[in-house]
Amino acid sequence: MKIYYATGNKGKVDLINMIYKDMDIEVIQENIETPELQSLDCREVAKMSAEFAAKLLGKPVLKNDSGLVIDELNGFPGALAKYTEDTLGSEGYLKLLEGKKNRRCHWVEALAYSEPNKEAVVFESLSYGTISDEIRGERGDAFDKIFIPDGDTRTFAEMTTEEHLKSFDTKAYFELLKYLFKEQ
Repeated sequence: MKIYYATGNKGKVDLINMIYKDMDIEVIQENIETPELQSLDCREVAKMSAEFAAKLLGKPVLKNDSGLVIDELNGFPGALAKYTEDTLGSEGYLKLLEGKKNRRCHWVEALAYSEPNKEAVVFESLSYGTISDEIRGERGDAFDKIFIPDGDTRTFAEMTTEEHLKSFDTKAYFELLKYLFKEQ
C-alpha cells in the first residue's frame, strides 16, 4: 500500500516510516503547498488540507497538523503553533507564562487521511505535559525546548529521538492503520 504524505518536513515522513517499519505500507513524501485554514483547531486544518491535496494529486494523501494547547493561555496557540513559534520562540512563551502557576499543556497531532473526492477521516493524538520554567536542551524546535511530557522531568529537546517517541502519543498512527486495513 502506498500513501502520499503532503509535507515539506522530511522528519514527519521519517517518523511515520519508523512507526510503520513492520507494516506493508510505503509512505512517500509529496512536497506540495496546501491552503491552510485559519483556525485554532488542528483537526479542521488537517482535514481541509488533506482533502485539497488528495484532489490535487489524485492519490490517497496523509496530512497532519499539530499544535500546542496551553491551559493558562486559553488554548493558545493551538494550530497557530508554527507561526507563533517563528515569531515568539521559546523565550516568548516563557515570558507569556511568567508568574503563572498553571503550566499544564498538551500537544495535539491531528492526522488526516483522504482519498480523491472523498471526505477526510481524522485521527488525533494528545501528549500531555507542562511548560518548563526555562529553555532546556539542544534538539528540536522551540516547543521541544520547553515541553516536559508527563512522567518525565526532561524536555523533549533533552531526550534522544527514541526517548522522545516513547513519550509522545502515537495513537493516531495506529488508528489510521486500523482504518486502512479495515477498508481493504
